Amino acid sequence: MPTYRSVPDDRIYEFRAIHQYAFSPAEPSEISENVDDLPRRARPGARRGLFDSDELLCTATHHWFTTTVRGGEHPLAGLAGVATPPENRRQGLIARLLRESLVEYRERDQYLSALWPFEYAFYRRYGWARAGTTAIYECDPEALAFAAGTDGGEFRRLSADDFAAMNPVLAAGGEGVSLWMRRSEEWWRDRIFTGRENDPYVYGVERNGDLRGYVVYDVETDDGRTMWVKECNAIDHEAFLDLLRFLYYHDSQVERVRIRGRLDWPLLDLVDDPRAIDCELTPGGMVRLVDVEQALATLDYPTPAEGRVVLSVDDSTAAWNDDTFALAVEDGAATCTRVDESPDARVGITTLSQLFVGHFSIERARMAGDLAVESDEVAARLDGMFPAQEVILSEDF
Repeated sequence: MPTYRSVPDDRIYEFRAIHQYAFSPAEPSEISENVDDLPRRARPGARRGLFDSDELLCTATHHWFTTTVRGGEHPLAGLAGVATPPENRRQGLIARLLRESLVEYRERDQYLSALWPFEYAFYRRYGWARAGTTAIYECDPEALAFAAGTDGGEFRRLSADDFAAMNPVLAAGGEGVSLWMRRSEEWWRDRIFTGRENDPYVYGVERNGDLRGYVVYDVETDDGRTMWVKECNAIDHEAFLDLLRFLYYHDSQVERVRIRGRLDWPLLDLVDDPRAIDCELTPGGMVRLVDVEQALATLDYPTPAEGRVVLSVDDSTAAWNDDTFALAVEDGAATCTRVDESPDARVGITTLSQLFVGHFSIERARMAGDLAVESDEVAARLDGMFPAQEVILSEDF
């Protein structure tokens, strides 16, 4: 029986070889033989694997984040780098690895997990579900000329030493959004200011010496000259316009500007011709409740939400969730306990995870998910507890 455990530093060559073959088989092999030689982007995270005796069969990386959900901050385990070499595939190893990962998350009180899938259907089988939508705006830089008239702040290039000033800007950029990550100093330095091939450009706008907004971007030449803005965060609308002005100032250098942003941005209302802006909606990451009882008891509920609902939860991967729970909410606080009662509602772990973060309203969970309720009264009670809100898994990992 394979065992699940940490991959030690002296096995980093094997770990990276499996990872590179799975995700970048066409790239030249440049695999580090010790941890100190790893690219900075590859350093964060806890390396795990399944072993048969001493043979490393498959791998995963766990990241320990703090994220927002419905206005509160919660721990979140980010799952990445799940990979198996071809000689070990089709043996159920990844299913075992995912189950063992959930056990570890629960032991660490990480009651929420997220990932970016290679295939949504694959991870849905194990309880993860799509969470949120990201908007990608693309235009000629001239379309942003409207921002040139702003009485703006001053621009300066930022470095990794500016992370403390950038943290409040990042938080403001995700106000009211679930799964908007908080960042450690290590993450700022090793993942935001460090690229896979070339380090990105990072510029900020200041007013009266205070950082009010920043952008992180690359300039790509494969399809012409495209300014690919990975992050565009601002304290307020005034700073947002300053950042658009900064992007417009590159009209002599780039042919297109592509910006990853929020659905509620007013960009289409600000431009002179909204048809000059292409807006592509892309599926977000995936989320999963690791421990239903702990997660539901910890969530911040809307103050008007009141009442008690008995939920029957179906979870074929994490047996501790496959049970019936009584959720009682009063004045925004909750208790969640296992009970032996007839349920008011039945729900799978995927739909419940989406309700938890706000991806689904109760009505949509009944239409597009697998939520089944006994009465309209129960549906109304749940609707008060789990209103829909914007969800963006804001980190790539």
